[in-house]
Amino acid sequence: MATAAVAVYPAVLAAAGALQAEHLVFAGTGAAAMWARGKVRTAARFFVPFVLILAVYDAQRHVIDDWRGRIRVAEPLAWELVWFGIGTADGRLETPAAWWQRHTHPVLDVICGAAYLGFVPAYLAAAAWWRFGRREPRAREAMWTLLALYLAGYALQFAYPAAPPWYTDRYGLGPAVLAAPPEAAGAARFDAALGVKVFAGYYGKSTNVFGAIPSLHVGTTFLGLLFAWRYRSLRAVFAGLWAVTAFASVYLNHHYVIDGLAGMALAAAGFGAAAALGRRPPAGPGLTSDRAAGG
Repeated sequence: MATAAVAVYPAVLAAAGALQAEHLVFAGTGAAAMWARGKVRTAARFFVPFVLILAVYDAQRHVIDDWRGRIRVAEPLAWELVWFGIGTADGRLETPAAWWQRHTHPVLDVICGAAYLGFVPAYLAAAAWWRFGRREPRAREAMWTLLALYLAGYALQFAYPAAPPWYTDRYGLGPAVLAAPPEAAGAARFDAALGVKVFAGYYGKSTNVFGAIPSLHVGTTFLGLLFAWRYRSLRAVFAGLWAVTAFASVYLNHHYVIDGLAGMALAAAGFGAAAALGRRPPAGPGLTSDRAAGG
């Protein structure tokens, strides 16, 4: 499946007139890894779910305008104010994200930015450690459940497109501005503090401005925490990473609290489904035995 995917992926993009050099590098690297032998091939197959996540994420840009539902701008804000609104001196309510934009600090900017950059590498490193370091017999489920989380998250973002708090701050609560470019929002403070353009470049390539619900940053770190608890490994690391990432999602003005809760709910559902199955996910290239995979 993965070998076919790395061949078909650039062909489809070429037919759509969207093929770029980075796609060829991505496909070539994937093909080389899948055709390797021994431990390299075993590791490559382990990370197949993440490769599929990247491919699906990139493909969204070609269908997002045609497939997504009605964009919600005011509705998520209204929910946030009802459930988590903070009273102001003049009797109004404001969101936690809005409150934090008036109480920023350079140290928090750097810590939150680092968590936002490192949450996926941390999850992948932990999954690899559980699989190849501790040799957990079912550690592959951490990767396949991650894929399930992202597919479900992308589907929800298509079905219920929601504006992030930075968007409403800039464009208001009127009809959705479809031409609105993606922004780093509060993460730009990380760039400014360190004199870099990391988030400016990263969010400049975002495929979906209106994908605030669910927060996959929070969902990913919470899923990591659940697996850390199951495997009795890295519990403190993921408890801290999840807490900081959840806070960062609000502090950096990228999400409301409800977005993070939605991400956690999806992560818990995926984790629960994997646990209930009590076995490896359906057959796939990353699910073969080590011997069959050449390890």
